[in-house]
Amino acid sequence: APRKIVCGAPNVRAGLTVAVAVPGAVLPGNFVIKQSKIRGEQSDGMICSQRELGIGDEHNGIWEMDVTAKPGTELKDALGEGDVFYTLKITPNRGDALSVLGLARDLAATGIGKLKPLACDAAKPGTAAAPKTPVLQTEGCPYFSQIDVSGVKNGESPAWLKTRLADAGLRPINTIVDIGNYVMLSVGQPLHMYDADKVNGALVATTAKGGETLNGLDGKPHTLNAGDLVITDGKTTLGLAGIVGGEESSVTEATTRIYIEAAQFSRSKIALTGQAHQIHSDARQRFERGIDPARTKAAALWAAHLVAEACGGTISAVAEAGTQLPAATEIAFDPAVVKTFGGLNLPEAEVYDLLARLGFTLKGKTLVAPTWFVGMETPEDVVEEVLRLKGYDAIPAELPALNLRTVSEGTPLRKFQQASRRHLAARGYLECINYSFIPQKAAEVFAGGHPSLQLVNPIDAATMRTLRPSLLPGLLMAANRNLTRGEESILLAEVGTTFTPAKGGTHKEATAVAVLRMGPNHPRHWHDKQTEADPFTLKAEALTLLEALGFDASAATFSTDKLPAWFHPGKSATITLGGSQIGTVGELHPATLKAVDVKGKATAMELSLSALTGLKPASGKFTLSAFQAVTRDFAFVVDHSQKAGDLLNALKGIDATLIRQASLFDVYAGDKLPQGKKSLAVSLTLQADDRTLTDADITTLADKVVAVAKEKFGAELR
Repeated sequence: APRKIVCGAPNVRAGLTVAVAVPGAVLPGNFVIKQSKIRGEQSDGMICSQRELGIGDEHNGIWEMDVTAKPGTELKDALGEGDVFYTLKITPNRGDALSVLGLARDLAATGIGKLKPLACDAAKPGTAAAPKTPVLQTEGCPYFSQIDVSGVKNGESPAWLKTRLADAGLRPINTIVDIGNYVMLSVGQPLHMYDADKVNGALVATTAKGGETLNGLDGKPHTLNAGDLVITDGKTTLGLAGIVGGEESSVTEATTRIYIEAAQFSRSKIALTGQAHQIHSDARQRFERGIDPARTKAAALWAAHLVAEACGGTISAVAEAGTQLPAATEIAFDPAVVKTFGGLNLPEAEVYDLLARLGFTLKGKTLVAPTWFVGMETPEDVVEEVLRLKGYDAIPAELPALNLRTVSEGTPLRKFQQASRRHLAARGYLECINYSFIPQKAAEVFAGGHPSLQLVNPIDAATMRTLRPSLLPGLLMAANRNLTRGEESILLAEVGTTFTPAKGGTHKEATAVAVLRMGPNHPRHWHDKQTEADPFTLKAEALTLLEALGFDASAATFSTDKLPAWFHPGKSATITLGGSQIGTVGELHPATLKAVDVKGKATAMELSLSALTGLKPASGKFTLSAFQAVTRDFAFVVDHSQKAGDLLNALKGIDATLIRQASLFDVYAGDKLPQGKKSLAVSLTLQADDRTLTDADITTLADKVVAVAKEKFGAELR
């Protein structure tokens, strides 16, 4: 039945055959067609443009269809092109699947159909003289092939070719360029077509000196960096190798002679160059994921024959340089590893059958990987292919064997990491796992942000610009997120890697552990007054952590030497153990907190686990004396600037076998003492392993204590 549809397109008129979407239809973009009123008139549908249907870019008006069909015919039937489109998300390790050939090969391996012989592999070289032999001046291009097709007449591509490219999401340009893209989509080998009359010499694969300019086919000018892989003719840069060609040597409809380039390029070089220039092309995608080197020359030959068929012309012989096929990858493989590593118990014959379907061959007992499987190097890689082809759902669900791991396993650094996490969790800290990247501003506050630590292409330029010099910036940002969401008590910890500059423009890495405390130690309670952590709280945390890591914490000393600028100079200390500075503990500087937009007061500790690996831990032996311990207290009057820790360390060193513990239990400074003086009350615990101490022993030791205090610190008994 007739429909009344309101349409405002400029080309709408009587007699057109048009595509109509009726109410209930859903167009691309989840656009649902409904009945509506337009300017007071009922509209029962929409007349569509090609873009609205998602089958083209034309949008100047409605689609004027050139078909013969009765009104009411389904669009797919009227076009005669009813098809199913699949959107495939190819993971970076599957460069072999970035082509119709690769997908067909995988489907055939699963038993869905049989792989047909390829026209690509049957193409033969021409008899005309080959072009000038290409020149290789870089290890980034191990192989380069070139074919000349002369006497061509370029123009608009035939309908079948335009349709194939449009279906794959590519815009048709002209026949020669379209054939290059068609071959790339078909077999996965990127090609480049040059207008041969615009090339002044032999094609050269080399590296840029830096500063050259390339007007790319992507419509943008690019300033080249030193070391970029480029193609030149000895005088002019013709393109960024394997990424984008240059406008000056591009093929147009006026082109009469072409060079077809099919080459192989270093995956890492292509990735770095493409990333540096932010060029994302189909060629780059395939080169950096790995192409099949066995079909490089075959792809160029097939393209040459397709050009000759569509545009006429004479095909030359192949000019080539380098080695097309690298050494085959051989893998020592035991089929039993499919069970031990992959969890799937398969007969040996079935394992080899599955691998044969994927293109693997046997050389004695060694497995040879097919050329198209780039990155296939280990038995584990092979197991993944067996599981993929057999189906992951075939792997039985089994509980893993109980494996009780202990802190003693692994390297010393690994032990320290495990022990730190467990100890701090037991102390009530929440473990953070922050990104290693932090904002440039935060890094600079913690003496970081060096150019060698900045990312060329950060995930987020504002918040992830540079590698962290310390764990504390990440913990502070995590604390801030918690504080802004109403959290009052912050107890955070992290074990992770820090990065600092090194000579030669590189960097060095170290493993650290850090804790951060803000706010009250516990929630409000009627019985206990709320308190906050102070520098001494964090000092205690540092000492208990050292004990947990197996060190003698009593040997650690604290001083203000080499104190980092982000700590408060009067409320912080560096920690030294075994002659090495291993960390810092105390209150963070208010300016530090302000610089990273954190409000309040924060105390923190950061220890270098990497530094601790170079120190000798305590013996671990524990002895308990059967004889009575004796406590003696001393009150020393010293200068106000005297550090109590230095006094305690000196007293403990008088006789390590008898003085088991030295602690400070009171500090007094007031009107009962001379100006500039203070009193340090020290308690010493005395004990022997082989006898009960006599009064004479105790008196002798007490006299030594007083003498050492006076000699080293000018201390007087109060």
